[in-house]
Amino acid sequence: MKLNKKLRNLLIALACVLVFVGLILFYLGIGSSTIPVTRSLTGSKDDICLTAHRGYSAVAPENTGAAIEEAGKAGFYAAEFDIMPTADGVWVLHHDDEVDRMSDGTGVLEEMTWEEVSKLRIDNGNGIENYPDLPFTTFEEALAICDKYGMRAMVEVKGGTPEQMASVLEVLNKQNLQTEPLIIDFDADRLAAVRALDANMELWYLKNTISQEVIDFAKQHNTGIAFNFGVAENYKMLDAAKAENITLASWTVDFPPAMDFLVMNGVKYITTNKIHP
Repeated sequence: MKLNKKLRNLLIALACVLVFVGLILFYLGIGSSTIPVTRSLTGSKDDICLTAHRGYSAVAPENTGAAIEEAGKAGFYAAEFDIMPTADGVWVLHHDDEVDRMSDGTGVLEEMTWEEVSKLRIDNGNGIENYPDLPFTTFEEALAICDKYGMRAMVEVKGGTPEQMASVLEVLNKQNLQTEPLIIDFDADRLAAVRALDANMELWYLKNTISQEVIDFAKQHNTGIAFNFGVAENYKMLDAAKAENITLASWTVDFPPAMDFLVMNGVKYITTNKIHP
């Protein structure tokens, strides 16, 4: 049953309040490093597919094998991690353009060779004291850990050109994973390149704000849409996306009531830093 305009506006206002309260709690650091999942208002916990953002980054340094291991141990549906290529074409896990924030090195990762990157050590992130001498993780290593736990690999491409997407698919195909991976990206050209190479790979288009143009791209290239849950205008576009049978996902949700609101609106794929499955 479609919601009338007044009720829809009320729900959007409620979402904004939940987001505001959630952000306050997050930045104040209230509670433990992880927040237990609460039952969805619309069904059981099994109706929610929780993805660990950059691995289980609340308990281990982001985008490392350690964080992905922790996600697998915790029982997440998927582990999301970022990949970018070194200067000599080795795909490694990393989010920023530069290595400075997370490691003992300095410089732009894509301008460094794998030999140079392999000598660096991660020295920042949650739980870093538990992981001395932590190296950068290769794409292949991350996939192997996901496969070990039967956990889905959610691969966010952060660097590289559309032409380099063939090498991403090559790595995925060589791994022969037991659980189908998916590729997510903010870059429409890279997604289009992947779709041209593989008609069946699940893809999600990452956008802060859902527009009709985003929906049209998703329909044309058979992708899902993953959106920023904190942008209120997005909730006005969900029906249009669902009418096109587009898979909807949202990031980065660390407040269980906000997760409940998303599930009520037909969004069951939730990426989180902190909510435990």
